[in-house]
Amino acid sequence: MINQFHINIELQHIYLEVHAERFHYLRNFFESYYCYQHNLVTKKGKMDWEGIFQHAQRSKSARDISNRKQLVREMTLPLPVLTGMLKVLVRDDEASIDNIQCLLDTHLSYVVITREEHLMLKKAGLLERMPATYYQEKSTNFHLASSRFTAVDITF
Repeated sequence: MINQFHINIELQHIYLEVHAERFHYLRNFFESYYCYQHNLVTKKGKMDWEGIFQHAQRSKSARDISNRKQLVREMTLPLPVLTGMLKVLVRDDEASIDNIQCLLDTHLSYVVITREEHLMLKKAGLLERMPATYYQEKSTNFHLASSRFTAVDITF
């Protein structure tokens, strides 16, 4: 019950930031929303950022690594892509709290990868964007969230 309260607060924060076109704070609100949505909370009911490392899907390379310092949590879709989706809602005058929640519930997820895999994404220029095939309707990667990981041979 208390998580639902926090989920609603985070949605309202996101709603206000999107309408004010202050997109630079969204990452924190997304993580908070995700933590409350998946019950990743401390004993005191606060969001547990570290819980994402236990909850999120791990790459094959990251599965057997227990040292947290060798791992990176990564949004499945990069922040600019999710932000772009929110901008479309604003542009189309459809940025209601319900529509934002639907978008987040559909597209906001995290994965855990190794630092080496993170570097592979960076070298390929895929930390902040999706590969072109993600946007091409005739591609097998069309709107496939995992396409940036497959582009650099990261498997789950």
